[in-house]
Amino acid sequence: MSQKAVESFLGRVITDKKFRQLARVSPEYACSNAGLELSSLEKVSLQAIDLSLLDSMSDAIDMAIQRH
Repeated sequence: MSQKAVESFLGRVITDKKFRQLARVSPEYACSNAGLELSSLEKVSLQAIDLSLLDSMSDAIDMAIQRH
């Protein structure tokens, strides 16, 4: 379940602007709020991601598959 939660987090960060903003403040809270269960190691690892690097990827995603 945990790997699936990490994949869901990453996908959602790329396709959901509001989720990405929340994750910038606290990835752990964003996951908890979305019902994604993560291990302690995964939480630490997600905290270390520079989410600004994913902004350009998000900008490249067609609006048809982004959450509005």
